[in-house]
Amino acid sequence: MSVRFRLNALIVALSSLGVALLVAAMVIGAGPRIHAENDSIMRLAKEFVETTVASLQGTSDPGARLQVLLEGLKELRHVHIYRIDDPAPRVPPEEPLTGNAPSWLARLGAAPPSTEIPVVVNGQDFGALVIAPRVSDEAEEIWNSIVSFTLGAIALAVAAVLFTSLLIAHLLKPIKRVGDALIVLESGRYDVVVPEKGPPEISDICRKLNRLATTLETTISENRRLAQRIIHVQDEERKDLARELHDELGPYLFAVRAAISAHKGELQRGGADREKLLQTCDTVVDRMETIQRMNRGVLQKLRPLGLEEYGLKAKLKSLLALLRESHSQVEINLAVDEDMPQCDETSRLTIYRFVQEGLTNVFRHSDATAVDISIGQALDEEAPPAIRAQGGNVIHVVVADNGRGFPDGVKPSYGIAG
Repeated sequence: MSVRFRLNALIVALSSLGVALLVAAMVIGAGPRIHAENDSIMRLAKEFVETTVASLQGTSDPGARLQVLLEGLKELRHVHIYRIDDPAPRVPPEEPLTGNAPSWLARLGAAPPSTEIPVVVNGQDFGALVIAPRVSDEAEEIWNSIVSFTLGAIALAVAAVLFTSLLIAHLLKPIKRVGDALIVLESGRYDVVVPEKGPPEISDICRKLNRLATTLETTISENRRLAQRIIHVQDEERKDLARELHDELGPYLFAVRAAISAHKGELQRGGADREKLLQTCDTVVDRMETIQRMNRGVLQKLRPLGLEEYGLKAKLKSLLALLRESHSQVEINLAVDEDMPQCDETSRLTIYRFVQEGLTNVFRHSDATAVDISIGQALDEEAPPAIRAQGGNVIHVVVADNGRGFPDGVKPSYGIAG
């Protein structure tokens, strides 16, 4: 069910409940109201009749005057006054309930008993006047008021529902725009902008959605840039590997092949120069050792072997020993915190790659003579809030050198995403 339907249903239910409670209160109060009204009318009618009979004393024709009086009292509401010896009274003493009011409503108010007032004027007996209550008149007035109130309340409730429906439709327009924007975001378009209109809560949601779309667009663009950078770096690594195999391993392999071919030719000719043969063997051994060392360097670049078996610290020491052979002019210092928490394989490989890439940049660009490497657990204030909230460990890795640093105008970047 929609929000509009639910709110309208709630308004209708509350309005119906309020009207029902008010009508019930009016019905409950109808009995005492009818009874009090009839008592008051009966007292006033009795006083009126007694005063009128007293005014007939001393008149010349009291019977005619009394008849005129009775004719004038026939149309009274709430009470019926007639002479008890009237041969055909208009309304009998036990008057049946009439009118639009239901009979049960009139029965809620107990009708007071009829009152008889004897009429004696100038010593002449004119019988007695009967004052009888008309309960149906007061019940009909109360019933009409209940019906009018109910109809008015229904009309007011209908108007409230219509107004609320229009108001909700107006207020939900920004939410519909937010939903449409989310569909656009789901389709992969992040340039969507939602107008920041409507109530403060809705406009705040629109503002946050716009910031989210901007952040997503920036993140996706950065991810594309990083993906292109990774592809470029991978291509450069392949070029470096191919160049290293061609420029370094190639000559040594050619030298080994040439030495073995020369040794084979000497043997085929039946040569007996022992010194020359031994010298050729030494050359082959020396070239093979160089090839093995270069092979280890290539393997270290591709995948550090033994990282899981020997640990991070041992593999870093092995890496530094290998680099010191080819860069003897650079002093390399390593400090690994002994209390550093245990890391999984991915974390160890990431730290290793970080140090390896940092040293590669030092040797290529900085012209440094000393490099200091420190690895340890980061302090609480250095850890990102999200990781600190999860209770995770953060490793702090620093590769510092005394080289020339970055030139002016270099834009910061993420480097190689690891």
